[in-house]
Amino acid sequence: MNHKQPSSIAIIISTYNAHDYLRMTLNGYAHQSDKNFSIYIADDGSDHQVADIITAFREKSDIPIHHAWHEDKGYRRAKIINQAIQLVQEPYIVLTDADCIPFPDMIASHRKVAEQGCFLIGSRILLSKNISSMISQENDWHPDLTLWQWISWRFQAYINRLFPLLLPVSTSPENQKLAGIRGCHFAFWKQDALTINGLDGSYEGWGREDSDFAARLFHAGIKRKNLRGKPVLHLWHAEASRQKLDNNDQLLTSCLDEKRQRAIKGIQENILEKDQNQ
Repeated sequence: MNHKQPSSIAIIISTYNAHDYLRMTLNGYAHQSDKNFSIYIADDGSDHQVADIITAFREKSDIPIHHAWHEDKGYRRAKIINQAIQLVQEPYIVLTDADCIPFPDMIASHRKVAEQGCFLIGSRILLSKNISSMISQENDWHPDLTLWQWISWRFQAYINRLFPLLLPVSTSPENQKLAGIRGCHFAFWKQDALTINGLDGSYEGWGREDSDFAARLFHAGIKRKNLRGKPVLHLWHAEASRQKLDNNDQLLTSCLDEKRQRAIKGIQENILEKDQNQ
């Protein structure tokens, strides 16, 4: 594989009315050691408070931040992420969620291990409901705890595991497994996403859109590696409705059976829809 550090990186943060959590996650990006990146908010129909948070971020940070928004018509995360990808100018994208706080060297770590022909799946550490609530009350919280403080958090069950924090940054051997695919920490080259027409907006409601995206990358010859040693901190929240999961499971099965590469309702369909509405 060809290690090639991307000249710049795009962070796409998907969100829906997660105001306090989005503020904390953006604060994590404001504290990055590597500042050569831009942020794109993929907003699945939130109210005006998300725009207010973005305005406040611009006032305190020089990091470019962009806002992709569409009307709230239910869970349409794949569609709004495609809209954000259309805005991206950077060659490399890290996809995450508004409830996932990065460590200060997350951007630097992704730049170090990026490879042509690969996408990366990073890990996460789950925060408990109590500690999520506690730190969300702080104005400038970011994960600068000492090792002993993390150990204490583990003993108090504030976090679900400690091991990912102890690993040096590295990547696993390449594979083509769908197990453990999560859109909260998913890095890929923009050109690879364009080749397969982005995420598939056929997926509405929670579940499987990230697995479909990974499967189609596999079908296009792109390999998976796991990023070790640089998790995101996943803030607690109530689970989203699984009402449409059976339908999404069927869509994923069809994608796998057909070895489909291109999204049915992807970036190109977004562009056509926009042209027709103008």
